[in-house]
This record gives sequence, structure tokens and C-alpha cells, in this order.
Amino acid sequence: MDLIGSFCCIQMSEKRIEVKDYFLPCPFCGDSDLEIIESLFEDTELDYGLTVYCSCGAQGPAAKTEDEALLKWNSRFKG
Repeated sequence: MDLIGSFCCIQMSEKRIEVKDYFLPCPFCGDSDLEIIESLFEDTELDYGLTVYCSCGAQGPAAKTEDEALLKWNSRFKG
């Protein structure tokens, strides 16, 4: 999968949704250009799932649905 470039939309099953109002910016680089992609995971309860990726290489936790991926990405540790 090509993760290089500017991501502005969710693209799943030929459907595009603008994400600026849905995703929090990346906690590592501050970028808002994100995408939800299908991915394989090792050492998780999901072998295959969806995750949010940032162009800096950050990724969110594995999820079963787009909504779950979005909610997990937007969850932030408040220490």
C-alpha cells in the first residue's frame, strides 16, 4: 500500500468522505491529512482490520469498522 502523498479523504469501497471535521489532527506531527485503510495486523485480536494512517507514518489501533477506527484515532490519553 502506498502511504506517500497527501491524504484528505476516507476512501473505502469507492466512497470518499471529507475528514477535516471528523478526525483530530495527528498527535505526532499535527497533520490533518489522514486516511482509513484496510490492513493486516500481527499480535492483536484482529488479524485483519481498518486503521487510520497519517502521512508521517503514525497509525491508529486496529478496528472492525470505519466508525470504530475513527473513534479509536480520536481517543487521546489524558494523563
